[in-house]
Amino acid sequence: QADLTAEGDGISVAQQETALIEHEREAAAATADVARLTTAGNELERKVVALREREQALGTELETLRGALESRRGRAETLEALQAAALGADEEAATRWLERSGLADLPRLAQRLRVEAPWEQAVEAVLGDFLQAVCVRRPEEHLASLPDADIALLDASGNASAGPEFLSSKVADAGQAGALLSRVRVAKTLNQALGIRARLAPGESVITPDGVWLGDGWVRVSRGHRESGGVLTREQDIRLLHDEIQDHEHELRRLQEERSAIRQELETLERERGGSAEALTAANRHLAEAGARLANLRQDLERAPARVVALTADSQAVRDELEGLESASAGARGRLEQADEAATRMADRRPTLERQQQELLEEYNRAREQADLDRENASRMQIEFESRRASRESANTTLARVQAQQARLQERLGELTAQISGGQTPIEEMEAVLETQLASKLSIEQQLAARRRALESADQDLREAETARADCERKVTDVRTVADQLRMSARETEVRREGLAEQFQATDRTVDEVKAELPDDASVEAWEEQLARAQRRINRLGPINLAAIDEFKEQSERKEYLDSQFEDLNSALETLEKAIRKIDRETRTRFQETFEQINAGLQRLFPRLFGGGHAYLSLDGDDMLSSGVTVMARPPGKRNSTIHLLSGGEKALTAVALIFSIFELNPAPFCLLDEVDAPLDDANVSRFCEIVKEMADAVQFIVITHNKTTMELARQLTGVTMNEPGVSRLVSVDIDEAVQLVAS
Repeated sequence: QADLTAEGDGISVAQQETALIEHEREAAAATADVARLTTAGNELERKVVALREREQALGTELETLRGALESRRGRAETLEALQAAALGADEEAATRWLERSGLADLPRLAQRLRVEAPWEQAVEAVLGDFLQAVCVRRPEEHLASLPDADIALLDASGNASAGPEFLSSKVADAGQAGALLSRVRVAKTLNQALGIRARLAPGESVITPDGVWLGDGWVRVSRGHRESGGVLTREQDIRLLHDEIQDHEHELRRLQEERSAIRQELETLERERGGSAEALTAANRHLAEAGARLANLRQDLERAPARVVALTADSQAVRDELEGLESASAGARGRLEQADEAATRMADRRPTLERQQQELLEEYNRAREQADLDRENASRMQIEFESRRASRESANTTLARVQAQQARLQERLGELTAQISGGQTPIEEMEAVLETQLASKLSIEQQLAARRRALESADQDLREAETARADCERKVTDVRTVADQLRMSARETEVRREGLAEQFQATDRTVDEVKAELPDDASVEAWEEQLARAQRRINRLGPINLAAIDEFKEQSERKEYLDSQFEDLNSALETLEKAIRKIDRETRTRFQETFEQINAGLQRLFPRLFGGGHAYLSLDGDDMLSSGVTVMARPPGKRNSTIHLLSGGEKALTAVALIFSIFELNPAPFCLLDEVDAPLDDANVSRFCEIVKEMADAVQFIVITHNKTTMELARQLTGVTMNEPGVSRLVSVDIDEAVQLVAS
C-alpha cells in the first residue's frame, strides 16, 4: 500500500510534458546533424570516386605511355647500333687510334649534318665515305701519327656557301664538306638533270633526290644497298626518336606527379571521410538514443492517466485483500496448531520409514547388479554362439571344396593312366622314322659339302676376274684424264682467242692497229712485269669464286625467303601483340567492373553486418593485372590502422561481407559456412542470419553451427547424437514437415 501511494505521488504529467518538449528539440537537432553529416559524407564519397576514376585512368595512360617509351627506346638503341656499325665504330684499329689521339668523343660528319628532305640519298651519294669522317679542327695536325686503318678527318669549322641551285644549300653544319657539295647542282627530276648537264661548268655535276648523279661524260647511280646506305635517314630517325623519347619522359613525369598529387588528395579525403563517418556514427547513435528517450517519454506520458487509475484500483484491492487476510489469519492459526500435532506424530514414525527405505534401496541395487551380470553373460554367450556358427559354416565350406577337389583329382588320375597305357606304340613308330631321317641327313650333308667346294672355286675365279676388270678400268680412267686435260687446254686456248677477238670487236680496233700504236720502248719484259704486279694484286684479293654468281643468286633467293618469313613473323607478332593488348584491355575492363561491383557490395553489406562503420576495397599498385587488393574495414567506433586490431568476431564479419559480395556478383549453387558464427555475439548473429536469409533465395546454404539463433533460421536440421558410448547416430529434421505434423 505504501509503494502504491509513493508511485502515485511521483507521477507528474506537467514535468513529463516539459521533458518531452526538450527531448523533441534534442532529437530535431540530432536529425539535422545526421542530415548534414550524411550530405558531407556523400560529397566526400563522390570526390573519392571521381579521384579514384581519375587515378585509374592515369594508371592506364601511364602504362600505355611506358609501353610507347620502351618501344621507342628499343628502336633508338637498334638504330644507334646500326648507325655505329655504318660509321665504322666496329673498326678496332681506327677506334684505338682515335682514343690515343683524344678524338674518340668527337662526332662523325653524318651526326652533324642537317639535310633538307628529300636530299638525304643525294648527299650520301656525293659524300660517300666522308660521312664516316671525324669532325676536327685542323686535320693536318694529326698527320704525324697516322693509323694503320681507313679513317677520314674533316675540318668542322666554316661552311661553304653557294646558291640555292647547288646541293650545299640543302645541308647545314657540313663544315668543309660543303666544298664537295658546292659544285653539285640539284635537279628534281632526271629530265631536268639532263637539261642542266648540257650547261654545266667545268668541275660541276648535277644530282637528283633519288641518287642519280651526272657529270660531263659520266653517270653514277647510288641506289644499291651499301653499308653506309641510309646513314643520314637513319640519323634523322634517331634524332626524331630522341625528341619523342624526351617528350614521352616529360609527359611521364607530369602524369606521375599528377598521380602522386591525386593519391595525396585521396589520402586526405580518406582521412576526412573516416572522420566524417565516425562523426556520422556518433550522430546516429546520439539520434537513436534521443529517439529512444523520446519514445519512452511519450509512452510514459500516454500511460500516466491510466496508471493513476490503475494505482487507485490496486490500492482499493490491497485494502480489501488486507481485510480478507486478517479474517483468514484466525482460521490459519487453528489449522497450524493441528498441523503441529500431526508433525509430532510423524516424527515418531520417521526412523522406521527411513530404515525400510534403506533396505529397499539396497535390494534394488543388488537386483540391478545381477541384471547387469546376466546381460553381460547373455551378450558373451551370443557372441560365442555366433563365432561357433561362423566356424561351422567355414568348416562345411572347406569340406565341400576339398571333396570337389578330390573328385577332380580322381578323374585326372584315370585320364593319365589311360594315356600311359596307350603311349608305348607311338614311341616305337617314331624311333623307326628317326633312323630313316638320320640316314637321309648324312646323304644330304655329303651333297652339301661337294656343292660348297664348287662354290668356293667359282668365287676364286670371280675375284680374279674382278681384279683384272679393275686394272682395265684404271687404265681407261688415266687415258680419259689425259684426254680431258688436252681438251681443256684446247678449249682454254679457244676461249682466250675468242675473248681477245671480242675485246678487239668491242673497241672497233684490230691487232695491226694496236701494234702500230704501241710505244717504241715497249718490251715484253716490261709488260710481263706489269702483268706480274697485276697478278700479285689479284692474288692478294684471294682465289676467284667462279660459282659466286650462282651462290649470290641462291643467297638472294634465300634472303627473299627469309625476308618473307621475317615479314610473316612480324605480322604474326603484331597480331599477337594486338591480341595481348586486347586481352589486357578486356581483362582490365572486366576486372574493373568486377572490382567495382564487389566493392559496392562490400560497402553495402559491411554496415548492415556491423550496424554501422564502412569498408571498401583498394588496389595496392598501378597495374590492375598484377597489383594486390587491400580490404579497408573500419567498424563503428574504432580507428584501427591494421587488421590485427580487430577482434575475432570483427574479422569474421568482415570476411563474411566480402564473401557475400562475391556471391552476389556470381552466385554458386551451394555455399558451405563452417562455424562462421562461432566468434559472434547474439546481436551480430541476428544480423548475420538476416543477410543469410535474404541470400538464400539465390544460393543454398549449408551451415555448420552450434548457435541456436542460426539453427532457428534453417529449414532442415541434421545432427549427430550419441545415446550409447561409442555409438553415433545421424538425426535429420525437416522443419516444415514437423510443423505440419504438429498442426495435424
